[in-house]
Amino acid sequence: MTDSVKLCVDLRSMPEDARREVEVHHARTQDKRDSYIGERYPKAITVTSPLSGTGMELKTFWEDAKPRFVQSHIVAALNLPNALTGHNCEHGTSIFAAGEAGLELLKHRMVCDGVPGAAVDMLTTHHVSLHGATITYLLCCADEKQANANVLKMKAALRILGYVPTGNDSTNETFDVPRNGYVITVYHKTDFSHCIFSNEDLAETLKARARCIIRIEVYMQGHFLRERGLDALESWRNAYAEGRYEAIFNELVRGLFKLDVVLRHKAPRKEALKSLTATEREIVLAYLAGTPLDALPAIKEGATADARSKIKSKWKKTIRDKLRIDITIPWEQHQKLHHADMDRLVRYPGDYHPDAVTVAECFCQENWSKLRKRLRKLRSDKAARPTTA
Repeated sequence: MTDSVKLCVDLRSMPEDARREVEVHHARTQDKRDSYIGERYPKAITVTSPLSGTGMELKTFWEDAKPRFVQSHIVAALNLPNALTGHNCEHGTSIFAAGEAGLELLKHRMVCDGVPGAAVDMLTTHHVSLHGATITYLLCCADEKQANANVLKMKAALRILGYVPTGNDSTNETFDVPRNGYVITVYHKTDFSHCIFSNEDLAETLKARARCIIRIEVYMQGHFLRERGLDALESWRNAYAEGRYEAIFNELVRGLFKLDVVLRHKAPRKEALKSLTATEREIVLAYLAGTPLDALPAIKEGATADARSKIKSKWKKTIRDKLRIDITIPWEQHQKLHHADMDRLVRYPGDYHPDAVTVAECFCQENWSKLRKRLRKLRSDKAARPTTA
């Protein structure tokens, strides 16, 4: 299941009197004379998960700014593994289950605020949209040393490919690669300060395993999801059966490493060069000798920067297809890329399934039905309890 989601729950299917019971916090900007200026706006509040005791941030919106406004939507940022089990050391990847879990948590919150249980029951996954979601792919390594080394290799490979991974101030090696509409974060977990564990023995087991797991988090922003028609929670109901998680991994993660063609790190043999045209062979030999890209034969003949750019694109594709060499990467760096190693490392891992030792402590396919039952029972018990005057 996924690591985190930003959910928007549409409350307008509930009766108006029930919606007015939904907790809402707002604020207004004040000038230096403490006079209110501008319209009031929703204020984020933090509430506590009834299962784990960890915090969840939410905002409640309304339909207008009139004195008797009516609550219309709740937007909540939730880390579901933490909210349900107290930690995210091991978990699966289903966005639909995460969204359903988030809805159950918000329904419980509303009942606690005094919203009638019958009105809350009107809300279903059809009333939920996604303003953001993080799919987390877990790659298991033999030990912590290997996990750390592989993260460093991935970071080095991305630099060679022309990206600028940004580091985080953390207890481990962590890097981010922002893209258009999504961000990829890679690390192995060593900071457990935000985790709550049921007992110390299991805590040590979960921590030890987490240190050996590379986490590749793909955070997809709201506009990215909307542009692809993936913002409705219901659109994720059959995502595994449709192969969507693997498709996203291949496009956004393997695509980041440009693994559609596995580039070589050893110079091509003479036999391979014989298949090239005379011009291609001249370009490749000059490239292998360390000639800068703009000074390569055929490319340097371009009269303008635009002309040279078009020529570069032409020869890059041709030579890449024939020799698995990208002439836009200096050969000295090309040899250090070890693209075949990246190809073996960055493979779709499928959903993560904890073993019998930790499964009862994790948000995963095997444990989700039990967690959902617990949440629903907590809500029904609260709804049935008479309110005090």
